[in-house]
Amino acid sequence: MEDNQITGSVPISVFNISSLQILSLAQNNLSGFLPREIGNLTKMQHLQISRNMLIGEIPKEISNLAELEELDLLVSSFSGSLPMEIFNLSGLRHLGAIYVGQNQLSGSLPNCLGNITSNIPPSLGSLQDLVVLDLSSNNMVGSLPPRIGNLKSATKMDLSMNQFSNGIPREIGELQNLAHLSLRHNKLQGAIPDSMSNMVGLEFLDLSHNNISGIIPKSLEKLQNLKYFNVSVNKLYGEMPSGGPFMKDSP
Repeated sequence: MEDNQITGSVPISVFNISSLQILSLAQNNLSGFLPREIGNLTKMQHLQISRNMLIGEIPKEISNLAELEELDLLVSSFSGSLPMEIFNLSGLRHLGAIYVGQNQLSGSLPNCLGNITSNIPPSLGSLQDLVVLDLSSNNMVGSLPPRIGNLKSATKMDLSMNQFSNGIPREIGELQNLAHLSLRHNKLQGAIPDSMSNMVGLEFLDLSHNNISGIIPKSLEKLQNLKYFNVSVNKLYGEMPSGGPFMKDSP
């Protein structure tokens, strides 16, 4: 039912089909609230309701979807905080991608964020780690929690266009598989952590439009895969890492 210009409210009857594994209502004109009955879809693996006109809070009942692998609620008008229940490892063990960018979410990142990526030993059959986290273009505030460094299997993280403040936690350097990191257009302060030189998988790094200060760490030259590095509109000084399409404004 994707891209069909469906209008009106999300039909509650859909959420009575407990055997559903994939539900895509993306790119329509759905309005109103996302019903709490969504928690009935206990077999759901891929839930795609992006690019509609839905409002209100993201229902905490989504945490009942124990088989959920992908949650895509991009580009709507959801408001309020991210439900803490979504980040409870005892519930969404299989969640690999969260897309909630371009909404009107507020509040801070859950302190328990890192709990979502505890590795299950290979002897049990699988690793259950978050791969993609997109919270861009919301109104989220507060600090980036140190436990963000627990998302060790993440390959893309977009936290841009929010109001995150304080420093970039040094624990972010533990994300050695991360290829894409965007923190642009926030209120981040302090120095670029030297630990970011350990993020050997980085290809894209955008820290522009913040209040980051100090010297650009020379150790970032270790990032041999880096293709894009933007630290413009900050309070940085010093030489840029050698090579690559890098951008920096003068202080």
